[in-house]
Amino acid sequence: MKRTILILTLLITLSLACSLNGLTGGGDDTVTQNEPPPQSENRCGDDVCDGPENTDNCPEDCNATIPDAGEAAAPSEENNVAGMANAEYSILYHIVEHTVASNQMSGAKCYTFTFRKYLDGGHVQPDGSGNEILELQDYPTSMITSKKHDNFYYISSPISPIFENYGIEMFDWDVEGQTLWASAFANNNPVEFAKSVGGKFPGGATTSPENEYLVYLITQKTGENQSQPGGFMPNNMNPFLSDSNLIVANLKNGGETTALSGNYNRQLFTSLADLSADGNSFYTIAKEGESFQFVKISLESGKATGFPEIFPGFDWRMVNWDELFPKANDFAYASFSISPDEKRLIAYKNIFTANLDNPCFTEASHHLWVFNLEENTTDSFKNQDGYVSDSAWKYDSSEFTLSIMGSSGCYPDYLDSSIEILDKDGENRSTLVNEPKSKITNLGWSPDGSVIVYDVYTTDLIGRLKLVDVSTKQVDEIINTQALGYAVSQSAPVTLLFADWVSTK
Repeated sequence: MKRTILILTLLITLSLACSLNGLTGGGDDTVTQNEPPPQSENRCGDDVCDGPENTDNCPEDCNATIPDAGEAAAPSEENNVAGMANAEYSILYHIVEHTVASNQMSGAKCYTFTFRKYLDGGHVQPDGSGNEILELQDYPTSMITSKKHDNFYYISSPISPIFENYGIEMFDWDVEGQTLWASAFANNNPVEFAKSVGGKFPGGATTSPENEYLVYLITQKTGENQSQPGGFMPNNMNPFLSDSNLIVANLKNGGETTALSGNYNRQLFTSLADLSADGNSFYTIAKEGESFQFVKISLESGKATGFPEIFPGFDWRMVNWDELFPKANDFAYASFSISPDEKRLIAYKNIFTANLDNPCFTEASHHLWVFNLEENTTDSFKNQDGYVSDSAWKYDSSEFTLSIMGSSGCYPDYLDSSIEILDKDGENRSTLVNEPKSKITNLGWSPDGSVIVYDVYTTDLIGRLKLVDVSTKQVDEIINTQALGYAVSQSAPVTLLFADWVSTK
């Protein structure tokens, strides 16, 4: 017997899942087991190279050499990354710790792999050289953000945000004392940019190209309100709140402007936070009464203009907000991305279905919409296999990518992940990368469109950054958590999250 997830316990589990271009940066996966084996039957460390094992995910069994702790993963001889990538851009990443726990659900023993906390950040060249760890202040509560190798930004608290709920360690996104920091790559000396005052705190941040602007939220701490839409969700995942202001800081002259006031929240920031290719505008979603509207914000003036005025040729009444942001019975909210040329807007929404005969497993699919802003048409692709963890547009707007997980709730035997490439209209879908028994969280297309970087972990619980050449489909490992000195842990595994491409010019 199947039904859409309504059970509170499953809802709590699902609420821990990462959107990545979101604020969480983790994931939650479960599987039913009679015994608590830390890995699958065909597992790394058994001295047999079998099943899903290969030199990438099981080097100790498949005759590959793991880099010594503290050393960057050596680039392969075949790694033919464009010179532009090494000379002009580095890769910004985040280090994340998870927790593994077991719970009894309807008589079945479920093992959860859940985001526990952020650790530090780092940046590395696409060929794996020049890795540098960025130690962060206190307890980070956001990923790092930067577009240029001058300064990077993040939010942290002096108070640990970890608490226990239903026997699971969880993250308090409303923890007291959160501060937005600015720190130079050169000396990593954090300087306070915005702090918590009177129950208001920095709730998220992103930077524009060349780090000319910093866009961040100031959020009012509020109690849980289960009577309102999305009331059972954590506040950072509820699009129906009106608890935040969106601030635009001009990093060139020190000025600040409030672009959205009170009609905004962290989930809307998570669902759409795109910068224009020229670095002058920010795209997001604002609350409009009981509904929503897309807005384009001038970073220079802070003025927010609705999409109906920016794109008058498109009939915005065709956007079904009740389907994208359901008010009840379904708490997986849509994510959006606008193409660099502003001619297409994509949206995807994941659908999770629980099998009551196996409460530790959820089947997953997704809906995809492509809004053609030129021709006033909308193409929809319903019930596509797997759920989407991230998306990215190519710089010339000709294609976009989706990272797909085959299903949800599968620790430790993850189902296959893939990176799919689609044309600008959502057609001609093809697979660029297959990662067997693995999970991909974030990805990003290089500025020249030649390669895609993504993060991945598999049953060996080693986090990796990888790079795939779009033309040849050749995959190379950039760096992994063992190379960074993190031992493989069955109880607190550490993974990597791709954050962004950073200009070094």
